[in-house]
Amino acid sequence: MSTEQTTAWGDAEGRRRDILASAELILEEQGYAGLTMRAIAVGAGVSSGTVYQYFSGKEDVFAALMERRLDALRSTLAAVDRGLGIAGVLREVEPQVTELWRRFGRSAAQWEAKVLSGGPRGKEVTGSAQVYRKTIKALAQTLAETAQACGQELLDDPALPHWVWDSLIGLADDLLLQGARTSRVKPAQLIEFATGAIERGIVRP
Repeated sequence: MSTEQTTAWGDAEGRRRDILASAELILEEQGYAGLTMRAIAVGAGVSSGTVYQYFSGKEDVFAALMERRLDALRSTLAAVDRGLGIAGVLREVEPQVTELWRRFGRSAAQWEAKVLSGGPRGKEVTGSAQVYRKTIKALAQTLAETAQACGQELLDDPALPHWVWDSLIGLADDLLLQGARTSRVKPAQLIEFATGAIERGIVRP
């Protein structure tokens, strides 16, 4: 398994992208257990030493992959039309949340057990926590702006954006495991109901 190499010699940013592309493919095919620095290097077509020039360990690589996805999600939150309403905005970001959970969700628990429970913390890992907080803050701001645009008032509780995020992750997990389909609930129907329920749960009556 190797990503096709088109990166010019000396292109540090391009080399970093190659390394992350290799790591993301390994995660998708083998999970966190298969994510080793050697495997990442082979997939990127570089030496293990080159990978270590960019990342201190696989924990940092994993954090960088999550950070990239969260950055993209924040860009979507910044650009989404507030006139869609809260449920509509959530439906716009749901595909990205689901894709993030598909790629990283089941590996996140192993990563957290290794890193957050006293394991090594490189700069990428520390930055990952900051990016997550920024994402929750961006979600809170988007919800507040959307409510205002639609003449609604959100419940005043600091837990609100965290609950919305966890609810979106729960929806993503059901969509990926096709749990609702066993009861003959179509994905579009589940998404419509879930996002509407989230809106009702955070708006003052």
